[in-house]
Formats: sequence, structure tokens, C-alpha cells
Amino acid sequence: MRSVVVTGASTGIGWAIAKLLIGRGYRVFGSVRKQVDADRLRDELGAGFAPLLFDVTDEAAVLAAARTVREALGGETLAGLVNNAGIAVAGPVLELAADDFRRQMDVNVIGPVLATQAFGPLLGADPSLKGSKGRIVMISSVAGKNGNPLLAPYSTSKHAIEGLSESLRRELMLFGIDVVIVAPGAVKTPIWSKAEQVDLSVYKNSPYRCAI
Repeated sequence: MRSVVVTGASTGIGWAIAKLLIGRGYRVFGSVRKQVDADRLRDELGAGFAPLLFDVTDEAAVLAAARTVREALGGETLAGLVNNAGIAVAGPVLELAADDFRRQMDVNVIGPVLATQAFGPLLGADPSLKGSKGRIVMISSVAGKNGNPLLAPYSTSKHAIEGLSESLRRELMLFGIDVVIVAPGAVKTPIWSKAEQVDLSVYKNSPYRCAI
């Protein structure tokens, strides 16, 4: 059975990807941040789902998860890594806290870098592994091509993912590992309801308050 790692599998696009892959006979290692989500996904997705508990910004935890997957693969290659985990930070650039912008980049850009570094060898960059070379799928967005007002952090992160993917694709050609960008349009997932939980009271005196 071929295996795929999907980050951010608890809800939305990540959950749908995991379900689709399992339905096609893959074993899915899906990252979640909470044990309650791990337990729920086992019930919802069945025996083909194996949870990995880590936050994509926690390098030590990501590396530990990669060791777990390596052991489970038993010397075989990983079929794929789907870098899907992400958040959406909203607010006007002139008034957005730098820490909020930094958090956006940490999750949406540094997170995929850490996951790629940890799981990349399992896709076939490690010559000791047997099997077909895997591929990396980067979940970008139409926001990776066009910027939208009040969503500059999110758009910036997705533009960065596009550039990262273009460079990474050329680097990984050496190993026969492909890098694919998937850039969906607006999808109704919990990422947007989470964005709506931002405390907008900080903008009560802002000239942007009507738009927000």
C-alpha cells in the first residue's frame, strides 16, 4: 500500500484530500494539532488513516513525525507529501501587528519548508529507500496570483509558496521528485470562519473600519 502525508488534515481541503486518497487505496498520514481531532479522524476515515500530532511550525515535532513515517514505511518510499496546512490572517497592512503578519508566514511558508525538509528524503531523495519516487503537492490559491485588500498577509504567503515551489521543482529534478502547485479558488472551509474570529475591535478607529 502506497502512503501519503497530508498536513492540516483535520478539516477543509486537507480532510477532503485524505478522504479521497483513502478511497483510492492509499494510506494517509495526516497531521493534526489536537488529540481530539486525531481520534475523530480515525472514526471518520477508518483504518487507512494514521494521525500525526504536530504543528507545522514546530520543527522538532515535524522531524519526529517524519521518523514515525519512515519506520512505518519499512524501507519503502513515500508516494506523496501534500503541504496543505495554513491559516488566513486578515487586516490592513498599515495597521496590522507585525507579529500577526509573522505568524501568517510562519504557518503558510516556513511550515511547508519544514515539512518538505523532513519528509523530502522519504519521497526518494534518500537513495537507501526502495520504490517509485514520490511527489510534493503545494496547496496554493488564486491569492498566489492576485492580491486582495485586507488579506495581504494571506496573499503574500501564497505568492511565496508559488516561488518556493518553482525553485524546489528544479532542485528536486535531480532525484526525480516532482513538485505540483494546486491553486484553488474560494472554497468554503473553516479557514475563513477562523479568520473571522480575529478581534476587529482593534480597528474601531481605523479609516478601514467600514470595509472590515
